Amino acid sequence: MNEARVPTDSGIREQVFEEYKSGVGPKALAERTGISINTIKAWIKRYGWSKLKSEGAPSNAGGAPFNITQSAPPKRKRGGQPGNHNATGPPGNKNAEKFGFFSKYLPEETVSIIQEMPSDPLDILWNQIQISYAAIIRAQQIMYVKDRNDKTVEKIEKKGGNVIGEKWEVQQAWDKHANFLQAQARAMSDLRGSIRQYDDLLHKRWDLATDEQKARIEQMKANTDRLRRDAADNDEDGVDIVNDAKETTSKDIRDNHSKVPGDIQ
Repeated sequence: MNEARVPTDSGIREQVFEEYKSGVGPKALAERTGISINTIKAWIKRYGWSKLKSEGAPSNAGGAPFNITQSAPPKRKRGGQPGNHNATGPPGNKNAEKFGFFSKYLPEETVSIIQEMPSDPLDILWNQIQISYAAIIRAQQIMYVKDRNDKTVEKIEKKGGNVIGEKWEVQQAWDKHANFLQAQARAMSDLRGSIRQYDDLLHKRWDLATDEQKARIEQMKANTDRLRRDAADNDEDGVDIVNDAKETTSKDIRDNHSKVPGDIQ
């Protein structure tokens, strides 16, 4: 880990700012200089480096930024200016070459996310698998149906004036459970597809894959199989879907313009 330090020499801040203008991100600057990334981010915010970088204005990296509102800078053509070599970055700096294009057209926050992302296709696909799996697990709690009496009643409209009434939306337990099963089936299918894609790519690049990349796919397969078995058990032993509504009832509660029945609370 880089040793966190806060330099006081304004010349160091000026040097860091010049590299920042060339397209080097905060993380790369911290690695190159040994300065804490939090310190670099604080400089960017405190001295207005982002605005100075985007407008091409001169800077005072050791103190407050120049007042750039007093005189508007001359209009600049899009892209590199004649004789401007900032986009090339310092000698040996590959970050400017890699992210220089993005830094011209994308917000700084987006560029920072790109710099943090892995570049290995297996790692990118693995992150996608983890996000999908986490969403499935989270849905178990959000879409849980306790029993067949677990219905949801929500007022969606209230009429006033000459016509007084209310419109309600009722979701019976069997409706909610059926929607949950359909959504879960689609999510599980997408997850299995991503796992198969990861497995195929892993074996195509077996000699280049790390031990961690090889081991984690087996663990994910086991977790997915267990989740599928649990879902099947819950489907068999869970909610008993029984529609015991009277067939002669033709009145739709959603179009009710009188007193709401007492059982809808």
